[in-house]
Amino acid sequence: MNKLETIVLKNGLTIYLYPDSRRHSTLFQFITKFGGLSKDFIWNGKEYHFQDGIAHILEHYIVECNDCGNFLEILGEKQMSTNASTYYDMTRFYFETVEKVEEGISVLLQGIHSITFDTQKLEKLKNPIYQEIRGKSTNKFYHSNLMMMNQLFNHLSFRSIGGTLEEVEKTTVDDLRVCYEAFYQPKNQIIVIAGNYNRESVLETIQNFYDKQNTLDSNCTLLESHETVDIVKKEDTLLFPTSLDYVELSFKIDLASYSPMEQLNLDFYLHCFFQSFFGIVSPLHKKFIEKGIITSAIHYDELRLDHWLIVSIGAYTYDKTKFKKGILKTIQDGNSFSKEIFDLEKKATILRLILRDENIIDMILPFVDNVITYHYPYLDSVKDIQKLSYSDYEETIRKIDFSHYTIVTIQDTKKES
Repeated sequence: MNKLETIVLKNGLTIYLYPDSRRHSTLFQFITKFGGLSKDFIWNGKEYHFQDGIAHILEHYIVECNDCGNFLEILGEKQMSTNASTYYDMTRFYFETVEKVEEGISVLLQGIHSITFDTQKLEKLKNPIYQEIRGKSTNKFYHSNLMMMNQLFNHLSFRSIGGTLEEVEKTTVDDLRVCYEAFYQPKNQIIVIAGNYNRESVLETIQNFYDKQNTLDSNCTLLESHETVDIVKKEDTLLFPTSLDYVELSFKIDLASYSPMEQLNLDFYLHCFFQSFFGIVSPLHKKFIEKGIITSAIHYDELRLDHWLIVSIGAYTYDKTKFKKGILKTIQDGNSFSKEIFDLEKKATILRLILRDENIIDMILPFVDNVITYHYPYLDSVKDIQKLSYSDYEETIRKIDFSHYTIVTIQDTKKES
């Protein structure tokens, strides 16, 4: 496996280089640590509280309304695969190309750093964002997720990356300008370059670009939400067209005391936990199927917000009461640990680590997640997985407090409560 190289420019920009001459292409990623959660902060001594959706709108504005033209379209015309996305804790712009890497870098950097804010441009930009939000309104899981967030969090104001129609409507160019100047600064950004490229040439391109930029000395600090582990509401029902009841239990877990490495290990351990306790070979799943409580798989999801981890377990069910009781009792009893499944998961994960070396995107995306989510600027390795022990796995899961949870049931509008 190739060695990652880390370079920090004088302006604070961090560059990660992952050379691989076996590749035919190069992947360039530009990441700003500003996402859906980053809306409450102190910048240059003043406190700001913005609405949901601000990072997503700013991403669209940067791409479509910069002074150089839509740089994703420009890169696309040059036969480069390109896109931009907003996440909970970052905004990512990227392209992949087989040639003209330096030209792609110049186009992308110039677009991101050539921004003037205009009210007419913003108002025109809002229309496709409105359509995007309206498109989600027909998705029952979009609404159940909002309900879950409202039931879990008392002080964390974040609810969705995209925001509501009302929140988007009231966003102003001054809002965007503040967020751009506060967060779109080199010391808050990283660049990841992976694949077949000329190291000296790409570094010179980046350095020459920033030598011509006036970097503001921005002092920005995210505010803590002072969220507690207590939940707002234990259970609620969402009335929405559905062919069968869907029940989801979401557990609120505090990760504040976990080190970055412990959180990384926990990510693997939780997948083992789900497979052993609720996967298709688990005793509970077999019982649910035999008794006709469910007819398909139990679903599992994780979401990290600040130092909070939300673990959600749900399924379509014919008996929501027995499903809820079965999930809670299985966790409480803690008798479903399986060393066989743990060992199989280790082998499967090691195989994925080996195979992902064949795809540059599969290699780099987990690395970016390590940097942003876990503050761990390294690639996962086979050795990292090999050293994980079954005893540590069982001990780690048993220490988790699953007592703080909420339940959301999606029930058809035609069905009586």
